[in-house]
Amino acid sequence: MSDAWREIHPNPDPNEDLDYDLVELDFIPTSTSGGEEVLVLPTDEDMLREDAFMVVDRDSVIDLTDRA
Repeated sequence: MSDAWREIHPNPDPNEDLDYDLVELDFIPTSTSGGEEVLVLPTDEDMLREDAFMVVDRDSVIDLTDRA
């Protein structure tokens, strides 16, 4: 393991510690293949590319503010 990872706090701040950029996301409920799923897209259309989306099971989507 690199020394940089050893210095990271166990619960790092995504912006300050990991240099992640937070983006707004749209969650669009859909039903396909007999199951309920959610299409997750970036709100900013400029970020939308061929691979810039996810289709996830409804139970996989949680509001992280509820878990703080």
